[in-house]
Amino acid sequence: MQRRKWTRTAICLAAATAITLTVLYFVAGPPPAPAALASQKTAASASTQSVTVVGEGVVNIEPDIATARIGVVVLRTTVREASSEANEVMQAVKAALIAQNIEERDIQTRHFDISAERYGPEGLLPEEQVQYRVRNTAYVTIRDLDNIGDVLDAAIEAGANAIGSVKFSLDSPAAVESRVRAMAVADARAKAEELAALIGLSVGEVSEISEIIGHGGGYFDNSFSDMAVAESAGAFSIGELTLAMQLQITYMLQ
Repeated sequence: MQRRKWTRTAICLAAATAITLTVLYFVAGPPPAPAALASQKTAASASTQSVTVVGEGVVNIEPDIATARIGVVVLRTTVREASSEANEVMQAVKAALIAQNIEERDIQTRHFDISAERYGPEGLLPEEQVQYRVRNTAYVTIRDLDNIGDVLDAAIEAGANAIGSVKFSLDSPAAVESRVRAMAVADARAKAEELAALIGLSVGEVSEISEIIGHGGGYFDNSFSDMAVAESAGAFSIGELTLAMQLQITYMLQ
């Protein structure tokens, strides 16, 4: 008797499942044919066509400031002696720079380090022969480019003995960078329109844009070429700076 009851229950469940599946089939409709699926995929692909290009802007411009690395290096038998003398000489250098109309805000200490020279030609030195080297380096911004030679000469006469390279740049590059970006956008648009025309489409809205940082990209110190060349004491060829900026832009096609 119990076995007949379970059999009757199973038959009822199977019938209910069949009815439910039949209703769902007619409500949702039959599955699309392979050709219809392919058509839908093609339409979706066509609606998302895009082109990605890199636009570049380049300008040459005269610099308006120079930055010189001016330092003092002292070697003495004690740290106290080396530090004291290095500080004394650097103060004299700073006074000489100010006398050349360099403002204090344009004199910035960047490096100060102390090292011990414990090795000689024959190896490790006895403790009483160890010497200490103190290096004090400042970066000096020179705003009067006609005065570069006089500034460096004054620093050397005051005791500076570690003069680094002179780098030319722009004090306020923002306006120039904006102009170069606009040139890069125009260049990218022209390239995108040329490519789109080759396949019979037109350029639509921008979907992505990014600035390329690195070689050829737009960044301040490193993208400006170092054109300063010391021809003789107090004589410099300033030349021009080149700023190249690249933008990667993706346009929708229509």
